[in-house]
Amino acid sequence: MKKILKEHDLAKLVLGMLFFVIVLSWIIPNGTFNNGTNGVEFTNGTVQRIGLVHIFYGITYALQNFSIQIIFIIFTGIFYGVVSKTDGYKKLVERIAKFGTNKELIFTTVISLLVAILTSILTNSFVMLIFMPFLVHILRKMNLSKMTAFASTFGAMLIGVLGATYGTEGALALINYLGYGGSEVTIETELLIRAGILLLAFILYTFFNVKYLKKNLNKRKNEERKDEDLLVLEPVKNKKAKVWPIIIVFVLLFIFVILGFVDWAENFNLEIFNDFHEWFMGLAIGDFHIFEAIAGETLDNLGFELATAFGTWYLFTYVVVIAIASVLVAVFSKMKFNQFLTNVWEGFKAVIKPVVLMTLAYTVFVFIYWSPFVPTIINSLGTAFNPFILTIQAIIGSIFNTDLGYLGYSLSYYLGSFAGNEGNIAFLIFTTIYGLIMFVTPISMFLLFGLSYLDIPYKKWISYIWKFVVAMLVILVLIFALLAYL
Repeated sequence: MKKILKEHDLAKLVLGMLFFVIVLSWIIPNGTFNNGTNGVEFTNGTVQRIGLVHIFYGITYALQNFSIQIIFIIFTGIFYGVVSKTDGYKKLVERIAKFGTNKELIFTTVISLLVAILTSILTNSFVMLIFMPFLVHILRKMNLSKMTAFASTFGAMLIGVLGATYGTEGALALINYLGYGGSEVTIETELLIRAGILLLAFILYTFFNVKYLKKNLNKRKNEERKDEDLLVLEPVKNKKAKVWPIIIVFVLLFIFVILGFVDWAENFNLEIFNDFHEWFMGLAIGDFHIFEAIAGETLDNLGFELATAFGTWYLFTYVVVIAIASVLVAVFSKMKFNQFLTNVWEGFKAVIKPVVLMTLAYTVFVFIYWSPFVPTIINSLGTAFNPFILTIQAIIGSIFNTDLGYLGYSLSYYLGSFAGNEGNIAFLIFTTIYGLIMFVTPISMFLLFGLSYLDIPYKKWISYIWKFVVAMLVILVLIFALLAYL
């Protein structure tokens, strides 16, 4: 029984969070912030209790509303189910791992830096997950521990969320919703400070990672590896297998991430991709627009464009790229159709656990949406500007919310009521504290995916990361205080 409980610690934590939210929904009444005649006003509501029927419908509701994220994870699993069975991929992993061997400190630091920066500037941080299994395979091939592999990849993504600069969907959504309350913050607001926080967070994070890695380099051979460990690739069978097709596929995946999820027009005033998109989709034979029809034209009962210009891609747009990449890998490697289907199934099975955990975490979000008691808690702490109170409010709100955008929506009139420097600081507090809390909250999506994928106990991760979280929180509070009072 003890072994079973230990193996399912993530499931217990998420289920515990679900139960905790349900209990709070029976105790704390909901509340809303609105604009009143004398500024922002809080309206007390009734207790919105989550019952048995809500629990099961909540899971269905979560699957419906977050199906894009779930489908993305499934197709990521399918892609690696296919590509990891090819000798070309195995050889590529071996070559990169051989290059990184004996340079572990520099190699892992460079990987973390690239992951953190890209996550920070992309308009959708989820898309970076496509590269995480590849990097994990390399680090595990170097015989580095699972914790080092996780910290250098999924953990580095969380650094990028904490120090969001031009990107992450959460910060962009927060800006949008704060506008409801009259806020005038933009993606440029406190940009240099957010970039500085990104740098500080990365330096501090790297300090702890390097310290751990140095300590464990001599012990790495002692880590037991099970034959069924999905992170340990099978040996190369065909020594003559070609690596270049796999390299091309990954290069294309990377290029489409950069092109599709960096907002070139809004952030850098580059209209070239919008102009190209308009020209490309306009190519026609008579009245028939060739590429618009192939990509997916706007339908009468679907009143918006799905195949958008580079820089404005949706997550599901990239799913199409992943699907095509999976097929190309099978074709390049001359994979038989039956074997392709088998590999697809194996890849799907590999992500079932993360998908289930993430669905439960999204269900927590649904319950918070149905029973919005978080604004009530926030209001009870006070609504006058105070960077320390705002930090506590951001911590509480982030613990319960997997979506920074919705947290901003529920508090839009409250946070949006702060003007000038106070408004800028409030925005900074909520973006950075949200990213920091994602390192520890049981409903953090990247945390759930990474820990479940690498089979790392949550308790082990907390013992690894708590010093960084505490130190970073102290640094952030000092920054907030300096900006507010100097």
